[in-house]
Amino acid sequence: MTLTIDKAETLLREHGYKITPQRTLLLQIMAGQAAYLDAEEIFQLAHLQDASVSLATVYRTLNLFAELGIVDHRYVSPEHRREVFRLSAGPEQHYLTCVRCGKRVLIHTDLLNRMAHELVRHKGVMVTGACACFTGYCAECTETLRRTGKL
Repeated sequence: MTLTIDKAETLLREHGYKITPQRTLLLQIMAGQAAYLDAEEIFQLAHLQDASVSLATVYRTLNLFAELGIVDHRYVSPEHRREVFRLSAGPEQHYLTCVRCGKRVLIHTDLLNRMAHELVRHKGVMVTGACACFTGYCAECTETLRRTGKL
């Protein structure tokens, strides 16, 4: 079950943080999204509703939310330079990032979940999170590259 705005605001208060209009706006934006969004996408949505929200505020707020467990984040580049975020506790999601056009393609996590279960079973560990960065070409770019003989 996805974290609610009320629960997120309670977590903020419990850790001594104020509930600012910008934090509430970002929570509302993320609550309305099923998929992960990067900071720039969240900024664009926030800026449409409140022109005073800056990209720096979005980054600071997302870092705070991640620290408190309010959001889940995933890296979508092998260098861990690009992150995507969403409210915590939704179903696991990972993406392939197209190196040609930048599109993110959702990857079903059955295989990754089986890998985590195998780790638990064979190694006696407890998996609390995973970082899987897939890069390659989306279906459209793959087809274009095949058509042009570049693949």
